[in-house]
Amino acid sequence: MARRREICEFDDEYWCEICEDPIDYGEKGRVKGHCSACSVAVRQARRHGLTVWQMNAILRVQDDECALCGQHPGDSGTEGVSFWHIDHDHTHCPNSGSCGRCVRGLLCKACNLYGISWYERLPPACRDSPRLNAYLADPPARRPEAAVSTWGDVTGIRARDGAFASWRSSRPLEEGSDI
Repeated sequence: MARRREICEFDDEYWCEICEDPIDYGEKGRVKGHCSACSVAVRQARRHGLTVWQMNAILRVQDDECALCGQHPGDSGTEGVSFWHIDHDHTHCPNSGSCGRCVRGLLCKACNLYGISWYERLPPACRDSPRLNAYLADPPARRPEAAVSTWGDVTGIRARDGAFASWRSSRPLEEGSDI
């Protein structure tokens, strides 16, 4: 096994398709073609009917901050397995995942579990928070600018690489580009 790894170490199939880090094929729970760190984001996106590129675009619109509190949660290496929570309209998709069309934004754990979910259970007459009402009326994920449109959206994983990754590019994708 070690000999085979030495021979194939620089072969493309041994590098993550997203971050280009080496893949440890002995690790369990990985998504095929991805390192373990990127696999977390890939699974999370798929569970909610999104791609990693779409998550990147939503985070770009949100300036890499929680859509409600504006905090930078950190990166997955220091904050745990997943620090972004994908908020979606549970009345549209009542199961644990979503179809992708009902996704509203990416939130920190506190805002998702104790902020918006609590607020939505209030009777409409008691919903008096301007910030939460604005978020529900115009969710970042449903804005036109949240479409995948820049090179930074299709390279890396914004959620994994933290708020200040150097690979980000705001250069627009060209029409008909084959990415």
